Amino acid sequence: MAPPLSHDEFFSSLTNLLSKTSEKARGSVSMTQKSLPNSESNSPPSTLIRITDGNTNAPMPKADKQGKITKNTSSKIKFSTIVTSDDLETFYTRYAELCKTGMTGMKKRDRKRKTKAKGGASKAVKA
Repeated sequence: MAPPLSHDEFFSSLTNLLSKTSEKARGSVSMTQKSLPNSESNSPPSTLIRITDGNTNAPMPKADKQGKITKNTSSKIKFSTIVTSDDLETFYTRYAELCKTGMTGMKKRDRKRKTKAKGGASKAVKA
């Protein structure tokens, strides 16, 4: 795996990944966090933050219209950064703003409730 990026490089890579994902109108981006113990016992632990896209390392082959099997050759995008406990609050503030702007391509959820009656007949309402 590549060495951890600086915070500015991390945010620019995340911006690029979110824009590519929203252009495709499909895909996923996931973030994981891991606490890293420090060598000094008195100092609070740092946090390793990883970002990956939804591609897998061994994609499933797909058949085209002629029946030929082709493999998806795109590789998985992975990058990370290490955040000290002192910088954690400012990091998450900037991360939240970036995620909000990166979610502009998402569809809004349809919140209308569909009412279905059993058996196709509607039930009578008591007045």
